[in-house]
Amino acid sequence: MPTVPPEQPRSLETHRHRQVAESFGVDAERYDRARPTYPAALVERVVAASPGREILDVGCGTGIAARLFQAAGCSVFGVDPDDRMASMARQGGLEVEVAKFEDWDSAGLEFDAVIAAQAWHWVDSVAGAAKAAHVLRPGGRLAVFWNAALLPPDLSAAFAEVYRTVQPGLPFNPQARPPSCRTRQCATRRATACGRRATRSPSRNSGASTGTATTRATSG
Repeated sequence: MPTVPPEQPRSLETHRHRQVAESFGVDAERYDRARPTYPAALVERVVAASPGREILDVGCGTGIAARLFQAAGCSVFGVDPDDRMASMARQGGLEVEVAKFEDWDSAGLEFDAVIAAQAWHWVDSVAGAAKAAHVLRPGGRLAVFWNAALLPPDLSAAFAEVYRTVQPGLPFNPQARPPSCRTRQCATRRATACGRRATRSPSRNSGASTGTATTRATSG
């Protein structure tokens, strides 16, 4: 996978690193096969909190999360910047447009929920929140969530050193982040920074944690 050249500044603004963000389609089939899924309880909570079942999947990739929401009776529309990933999602029956979410022309489409599964860190959080608010119906939800391994502190430190040694060009080192900026807390702060109330929905699955932040769209 491409990494950021060492002469470039490393920034937690991961959405700026487009070469990395759009590299996953190099082997879309392996990505779809290897990436973890998400708990059914998470899907149920997002659907229950939304005013309807029309969903926009931001950074839909190969459609891993979209398939879960479709199985829950939702109509899902995807947006992804990588045509290779979008092509595989289409093979699974998902309608997808290729674009960065911030630049995507919604053409008047509206949704009951905007989701981003393991993808919101590739979106400009300010422009992305504005776009989500634009396409959400009143009472609609923005739900962003990630899978993240919860390792013991000593093992986490060891992984961090490996990342620094083997992949120094990564725009971020997930194992090296302080606990206050991980998964659920980090997602909640981002949502709150957009001027919206956030709620947290943690759940566990095979030793992993899924952190969720949801925000409610308001009219006006």
